[in-house]
Amino acid sequence: MKNLNFTFVFILIVLTSCSKERDKIKIEWQDELDYFNGESAYYFVDVGVKSAYVGGVLEIYNLQDNSYIDRITVNSFDLISRTDGYPICRIWGLSGKLNKATYLLARNCISSD
Repeated sequence: MKNLNFTFVFILIVLTSCSKERDKIKIEWQDELDYFNGESAYYFVDVGVKSAYVGGVLEIYNLQDNSYIDRITVNSFDLISRTDGYPICRIWGLSGKLNKATYLLARNCISSD
């Protein structure tokens, strides 16, 4: 009976650890970003890279004057296809300044996991 319980627990641990690997979603984009924090909108921002993953941190800067805007810890992604087929996505994250959910809007993006 102990062997059966041990086997069940072992299989359960293996299955839950494998499912966590699938949660590591990565997103990539090719065009510009906009940032929305619920209070303000910042158009044409830069994060220094063209990809993000859940759990990653993105530093957000204004492209016009290179001023610092915010830092977010990425929580999730929403992949959206516009009616014309153009792929956009929201990169949701927790704001370092406001300590609330904010998002980046990325254009021409794909999930690359």
